[in-house]
Amino acid sequence: MSTTELHKHRLDKKEIPSDSSAYVFRDAQRNGTWCLYFYDRDAKTRHRIVLKDGNGTKPTQSIAGQDDAWMLGISKYVELKGKADRGEAIRSITFGSMCDQFIAQEKRKISSIPHQGITQTRFRLISHQINWLRRYLNNDKKQVHSFRRNAFNGYEVWRKEQALYMGKSAPVQTTIMQELSMLKRAFKEVAVANGYVAEDSLPSVPKVKLPKDQSHRRDDLSNKEWEQLERGARNYWIKGRTRLVGEDNSMEKDSDGTWKTQPIFGHTSERGKRQIIHRNLIYYAMRISMDTGIRPGALRKMKWKHISENTSISKEERKVWVVIDVPPENSKTGRYYRISAPIARYLEGMRKVSKHKKADDFLFCNQHTSQPFSERIWKDSLAEVLVESDLGVWSKDDSNNLRKVDVHSGKSITWYSFRHSYITMRLKAGVPVPVIAANTDTSMKYIQNHYFHYRADESTEILGKGRNIRPAEESLRWIGSV
Repeated sequence: MSTTELHKHRLDKKEIPSDSSAYVFRDAQRNGTWCLYFYDRDAKTRHRIVLKDGNGTKPTQSIAGQDDAWMLGISKYVELKGKADRGEAIRSITFGSMCDQFIAQEKRKISSIPHQGITQTRFRLISHQINWLRRYLNNDKKQVHSFRRNAFNGYEVWRKEQALYMGKSAPVQTTIMQELSMLKRAFKEVAVANGYVAEDSLPSVPKVKLPKDQSHRRDDLSNKEWEQLERGARNYWIKGRTRLVGEDNSMEKDSDGTWKTQPIFGHTSERGKRQIIHRNLIYYAMRISMDTGIRPGALRKMKWKHISENTSISKEERKVWVVIDVPPENSKTGRYYRISAPIARYLEGMRKVSKHKKADDFLFCNQHTSQPFSERIWKDSLAEVLVESDLGVWSKDDSNNLRKVDVHSGKSITWYSFRHSYITMRLKAGVPVPVIAANTDTSMKYIQNHYFHYRADESTEILGKGRNIRPAEESLRWIGSV
């Protein structure tokens, strides 16, 4: 269609003051409907907007409706010009469409490769969280740019009331916090990222107050628990044997006081031999975690090329200490960091059992495929070791698809617990907080907030280092009597 023919369809044109690229006109192709033409110079996009009032009524579709159309056009022009100046997209998006796009975006991340995406279970949880938010708003057609700042302030109360109404337990604070966090992600990763709305125009996401024991709790292993777990893993689990031999799956002893054991699987087949190697590697992963505090995600990505000799120490010390260039976790810093670790003996043990020892091979890998252990192997192995070490029992809802353990102490023991244990034990040993922070790639503030508890009466030795302090000359019996 030529420019001349195009202009024939634009009837009763009236320009917007101060902008020659914006005007109100009647569209002959739409039965004379009044429209606003707007040109976004920055985005170089042209827009034709049908004009309606707040009730959805259009101006009279003749020259008689020009004044009403022009007033509506001015109002719409100011709105569009403001969005263009802020870098927002002229065309908006509904809340429902935003949620659908976010869910589709997360679905593309599903991967069975560890740390290369999200699991199917994680995706279902995200979908469930978004559905709760959609039910709260109950208006999928609401434009994202039209939200009030306090639109979600009532979510926490509503969420708990809905659960009780459905005959379920009220969700804990962390659950509500995670759902609101998902809302924030959806707004930023879809609405803001695609220019539908500016970040400072988003509705505020209310903060959820966590109980003190939840906001600062970091479950770790006590010295006794760690000794019990390590001994159970070393003496039985890595050998493919178990002490759970009673009729009720309990532990029993022979007349000489030794534990009764039985094999868990056949040891002579190729598959059985690989399982023994896998268990040994997992055991060494626990030992390395407890002696380095490396995050589980980084530990699983470690390759032999990340290990190097520490040439700044004596040859005898090099039999103990190595240097590790710790690979990044996806969700953390995204960079390598270097640490010194006393794990030479564990690495030596791993090289004796593993078939994959080239520079680019993973330390912890499937001996048949050379690929990193699956998430299931890591989780199931820890669960088995906890039960074998008598630190817990299998849960009533335990299944082959989802191994679950009830820990006797009530703690939530995960692979992160080894990191927490390392930090706690190093603090108790008197290692300065800055050294621990650097060796675990975290901040001193984080350690102080979550791990460090100053005890003045236990700090005299370290406070007195390098100082020659003269003692009092008289008895201190007066203390407490003044």
